[in-house]
Amino acid sequence: MANYVKPVVFLLGKEMYGVDINLVQSIEKDLNVVPVPNSQSYIKGIVNMRNEVIPVYSLARKFGKEQEATAESTIIISSGGLKLALEVDEVLEINDIDESHILPMPSMLVKADTQYLDRVANVDGKLILLLDVEKLLSDDEAEDVKKITEELQNG
Repeated sequence: MANYVKPVVFLLGKEMYGVDINLVQSIEKDLNVVPVPNSQSYIKGIVNMRNEVIPVYSLARKFGKEQEATAESTIIISSGGLKLALEVDEVLEINDIDESHILPMPSMLVKADTQYLDRVANVDGKLILLLDVEKLLSDDEAEDVKKITEELQNG
């Protein structure tokens, strides 16, 4: 019996990415993002989701991409004790991908600042970059997010 990986597949620019569905808490549209003054460039702001303040993280800024005029969707994830809202251009689908279609990232493409690029899936001739959410934030970035969240939760 084949093993499958089940990512939520989304667009960022013209590229397709995926995050493990087990980390996804919800997919939201049209959130009211409140900017946080003097925060890191990749922190777009914060949102209030069911009485919980969650930082909104711009994947476009993290990946050095041009920001679309308005990102259409936000994927709320929970990983390593942190909740984070990932701003993406469009959520495409939830996919079952046979592990035989998944390859490790070529080592020449993985650098210290791209460790979050975990593997690549080839689905019907299209490449989907699978993200390791645990490595998406550096230790400093995770600490910043934790600090922002705690300050806002505690007033």
